[in-house]
Amino acid sequence: MARPLRIEYPGAWYHVTCRGNERKKIFSDDRDRLTFLKILSGNAELYDVKIHAYVLMDNHFHLLLMTPEANLQSFMQRFNTTYTVYYNHRHHRSGHFYQGRYKAILIEADHHLLEVSRYLHLNPVRIKKYSKIGIRRKQEIIQRYSWSSYGGYTREQNAQSFVTYSLILEMMGGNNDTEGRRQYKSFVLSGIMKDMEMSLWEEVKGKAVLGSEEFGNWIYEQFVSQKKIDASEVSGIKEFLGSSMTMEEIAGKVALEFDVMQDELYLKRASCGVARAVFMELCRLYLGKKMSLAEMGRKMGNISTSAFTQNRKRLMAKLHNDESLREHFQKLKNPGTL
Repeated sequence: MARPLRIEYPGAWYHVTCRGNERKKIFSDDRDRLTFLKILSGNAELYDVKIHAYVLMDNHFHLLLMTPEANLQSFMQRFNTTYTVYYNHRHHRSGHFYQGRYKAILIEADHHLLEVSRYLHLNPVRIKKYSKIGIRRKQEIIQRYSWSSYGGYTREQNAQSFVTYSLILEMMGGNNDTEGRRQYKSFVLSGIMKDMEMSLWEEVKGKAVLGSEEFGNWIYEQFVSQKKIDASEVSGIKEFLGSSMTMEEIAGKVALEFDVMQDELYLKRASCGVARAVFMELCRLYLGKKMSLAEMGRKMGNISTSAFTQNRKRLMAKLHNDESLREHFQKLKNPGTL
């Protein structure tokens, strides 16, 4: 099994999640949940990891954290092992507890921290059984849910000592005061009307980095480009190392998938607008380490570098609403395709 791409540096922010093996429960009752939080608190203190948000679901958990000492792997190994030992001993079980390795997405805090924190806190109403209920009912469920950090963000008396609230509240323009908490509450609850999974996680690069193109390039230059990494052993690394295909080969794949003429994809005002949008995004995604956007733009009808950003925004909106287009795009985006 390919291992995840792990990037560590002082001050790095992560969204971490781990799921029970075969999607089975990792919490049997509130005693398990309380013990989990106690273990989380103790290990966060031991490794100087700053917990900024969390949510516990029946069969998985999410954490939003920052590592001042570049030690995510050490922290997670001890934390997950400690809880696994506790759970197995208490419930007289053995064997795999978690489903594979934990997932950790590196976050560019300035751009995505608020959105990720909101995503975590909305998890309790994103499960299937609540998919048909109304917005007001979902808001009530979120506000009553006991096993997340949301309560501490909205009411000071619910704050937990191992959670750091101030930074995210400050990003809302407030602080650890009534106004800051009111603004954060409004921000989170307004997210119930949005489907943020598509808009947020579609931005992830290399299955490991959530941030701007500049942030992704910095991560690549600092932590990936100088390392000899076997792409078959590290999942998602292909997006950082770049595809071995040329622009012409990518155009051929897109033309075949959408049944259009390959030459049309290079025209500024192509009649196959959707296919061209996909072609532009795949070139931006997979050829960025070989060609500058300016070079790509000259080959695509002398378009500007900003056109790639605008194209991406329009394409993401279309992908959100068009299931068939998503299937075509994901097929082409699959590492085995390009």
